[in-house]
Amino acid sequence: MKRASGKTEVEEIDARAAPDDVLGRFHSIELACHDEIHPGEPVRSRDEAIAFHRYQPVTHTSCHWLADGGTASLYVHGPKAAFVQLLVEPARRRCGIGSLLLAQVLNRAGDLDVAALRGSYTTPAGASFAAAFGAVPEARVVQSVLHLHGADLSEPRAPEGFRLATWIGRVPDEHLAAYVAARAAMDDAPQPEGMEIPSSTAQSVRASEDSLAQRQREMRLTVALDERASIGAFTELRVSLGSPLGFTDDTATVEEHRRKGLARAVKIESLRRLRLDHPEVSTISTSNAEENTVMRRLNESIGFRPTVTVISVALEIAGP
Repeated sequence: MKRASGKTEVEEIDARAAPDDVLGRFHSIELACHDEIHPGEPVRSRDEAIAFHRYQPVTHTSCHWLADGGTASLYVHGPKAAFVQLLVEPARRRCGIGSLLLAQVLNRAGDLDVAALRGSYTTPAGASFAAAFGAVPEARVVQSVLHLHGADLSEPRAPEGFRLATWIGRVPDEHLAAYVAARAAMDDAPQPEGMEIPSSTAQSVRASEDSLAQRQREMRLTVALDERASIGAFTELRVSLGSPLGFTDDTATVEEHRRKGLARAVKIESLRRLRLDHPEVSTISTSNAEENTVMRRLNESIGFRPTVTVISVALEIAGP
């Protein structure tokens, strides 16, 4: 489906069926905006970007639009957990492209019963665009990078009663229930008021693993296991085949085991093993809520350094 206004057309893209040359346009626009949204990080390859759009997990709804000079993607996890990424090439801004793309996103969000749409910006131009549509700032997220080759990553010692394990690609079946239970520790992580991320399930864990495998992206989960094989802490690290960039995703410690050093142990073990297994990886990226000072201090003590502060915004969507 296409929507035209003057010389600008917005086309909805079925990412699972679209050919590589169409999905490659998302990558081209991403490259034009890279230094604004991911400063200090290596760019991801065209193949990575194509796979990212084509193989999203089946447990949430993904929609994508293209215009000449701009892209938009909508990811709906629930009525209060819907996220948009909207990019316009710097040279094509102030021509109405972003407004046309956002109109399509808002129409679809309404069709999907989304109550609030969330996005982010890193620049004054992004702030102005968000404000023009009534989006309200609600959180600040700090992106940081670690230069892996020079990091001091001595082999960690697990606290008494725990051992460290790393699983690659898939959580073993016998540990899946324990991992789902441990992920509940993310429920009290700082997040904007009113945002409701669905809790993890065995189905969502397996869907994420399947998506990453289709993208040729290695999932590396490092956990601290006690004598009963319960998980006291975990950290997930992801890296695409041949990429110099890795990404630390969720890290959490089960409430009863906090202040024992488990988070530090799993993070250092995860990074140390990655460096041994993938010497081509030079940079690790991570993001933390600005108010999450405990995790930010831990990351900075390991060697992560902030690169940019991302402002998250929310736009309430009126019902029918």
